[in-house]
Amino acid sequence: MIKVLAAIVVPPHLSVSGGARAGELLSAALAEHCDITVANMMNGELGNLPSAATRRLHVRSGLPPLVPWSRFSNKYSTLFYRSDLPDIVRNGSFDIVHIHNPMPALEMERVARACLARGVPYVVSTHGFNEVANGGQVYGFDPVRRLAWKALVASPVARVVARASGMFALSPADFDIVRAMGFAGAELSVVSNGVSIAEPPSDGGKAALERLGISASKDPQQITCMFLANHTPNKGLPVLLEAFSGLERPYQLIVAGETRADIDYASYVGKCRPDQKIIVTGRLRDDEVVAALRRSDLFVFPTLADTFPLVVLEAMAHGVPVLASRVGGIPHQLDERCGMLVEPGDVSGVRAAVERLAAEPARLAAMGRHARERATSQFSWESAARDALAGYQRILGRQTSKQGSLPASRAQAKEASGAVRVG
Repeated sequence: MIKVLAAIVVPPHLSVSGGARAGELLSAALAEHCDITVANMMNGELGNLPSAATRRLHVRSGLPPLVPWSRFSNKYSTLFYRSDLPDIVRNGSFDIVHIHNPMPALEMERVARACLARGVPYVVSTHGFNEVANGGQVYGFDPVRRLAWKALVASPVARVVARASGMFALSPADFDIVRAMGFAGAELSVVSNGVSIAEPPSDGGKAALERLGISASKDPQQITCMFLANHTPNKGLPVLLEAFSGLERPYQLIVAGETRADIDYASYVGKCRPDQKIIVTGRLRDDEVVAALRRSDLFVFPTLADTFPLVVLEAMAHGVPVLASRVGGIPHQLDERCGMLVEPGDVSGVRAAVERLAAEPARLAAMGRHARERATSQFSWESAARDALAGYQRILGRQTSKQGSLPASRAQAKEASGAVRVG
């Protein structure tokens, strides 16, 4: 079998990461076909992942010494985390390395350099690439910060891309981005995120909703909407809050995900009328996410920059229609039967779309049914794993053609991979 290292590059201080989660879930699906080892800088974000066939290595991570990091916020220190992922590459015996997530970009580049030094091909999934390519605009950087972003994020990622043996785009929307970063290789293919369907809570989620202060009973006059993401600037949470603060109809808005000190949640909560409610939950457990999604009528995600957000697929898989921004791969996730798109940053557009959909509950319900059917039929981790495996095989086949022969382990992997059926 092909020996794969899934190297998940992610700031270890995060409590949740869509890119890390996607890397873990794809690796679990690939375990049916490959000898796969997962090395995640978060050291097992998904501790309950049903992947007994997946080998896991503990990753040591930290910030460089002799710097007073406590004086800096996480948004700055995040860029400088280092790990022993490069040592795992150098000391391992892998046929191919699959790099997931581009931040911290300097560490991503260290992993790629270790692969090149070891003579091991590497492939990169495009988690977060839309944000990397557009970060200077999305985050509103001044000229000095734009230069820092280029030096510490965009340029290291571009150097990794330019020397990759293959790029796995989450959607065709990423093709132009990776080409602009310098990728000119033969293996540019789509390996989308998939979606996992969690079992509904035995009590219908009532206990979880009660803990969160979310009304479990439905008011036919009130629409319940949900947002779920880290509250970083690119996710568009201020757009969401501004849009809802101007709504004239009853609503219940669930704002889930890691909160930030620089967002004045209380002022928006205080503007609500008696028939309006904003619940800021903070980070949710998996069972709470399921309960909140199943309680929602509409998932609202006015992100400013996203590549292929896993949370959109998860909402769809729970039968929740989606209102989201027309950015990155989101137009490839949704169609007009299961959601609506607005331009990024369009507060009035979000507000008008919510008003329109709230006035058509039958249409909302039909959109939810189609969202579930689309998510479960077109975006599975099993199909993503088959696409990734086919990409590995093509890359290793080209390596064989270029080199004439492979080292023993890689030659055996190629022979074994020929017995694996793809499709």
